[in-house]
Amino acid sequence: MDLTALANEQKDLAKLVRKYDDPSYTSPIVTGVDVAYAKDIAAGCAVVSNNYTNEIIDSSVIIKEIESDYIHGFFQLREGPIIIELIRSLEMQGIILVDGNGILHPRRFGLASYLGIKMDVQTIGVAKKLMLGEMGPGTGDSAEIIQDREVLGKVLWLNERKPIYVSIGHRITLDTAVKIVSESSVDGYPEVLRRAHKMSKEALNRYKD
Repeated sequence: MDLTALANEQKDLAKLVRKYDDPSYTSPIVTGVDVAYAKDIAAGCAVVSNNYTNEIIDSSVIIKEIESDYIHGFFQLREGPIIIELIRSLEMQGIILVDGNGILHPRRFGLASYLGIKMDVQTIGVAKKLMLGEMGPGTGDSAEIIQDREVLGKVLWLNERKPIYVSIGHRITLDTAVKIVSESSVDGYPEVLRRAHKMSKEALNRYKD
């Protein structure tokens, strides 16, 4: 596998990321996607929810063999094909929250941006760990994440829980991404992602049994 070529491709595709709302955020429909693993098997889940009521509208689960090992900075190789298949199985999806980074990435092209570009959909990266950058001055429950004077995302402290790291995926502004993540969060984390994580784990356990 030529990681140098893949890195260069990431840099080229990063230039296509749209950092503005396209379209504007008017619909309450959002989707959360997550993938659970056990040895060589992956279980991916997509949950479609109303962001205002947290009502589940649709969901989809896929179980398949893992096609790639985890390689730092190239998460798209491992989860990209699974998530794309999940999204294609849905009748509607709205803005998609991805358990991973968007432009908060060494080459400004994390999993959320990959999904956004490949499917031409609106995406937001929501990560549990800070991949890179430094935190700027905090304002309320958030602070900018900066590297080389570039704002790559925001860290959010919601309900005094552990921080989460939000970044633009594609076709969205950082302010809108933060608004959506904040509105959808229960106990400090987006409920639609929590449900996707729970359902993917349950599907994996059923498969192993």
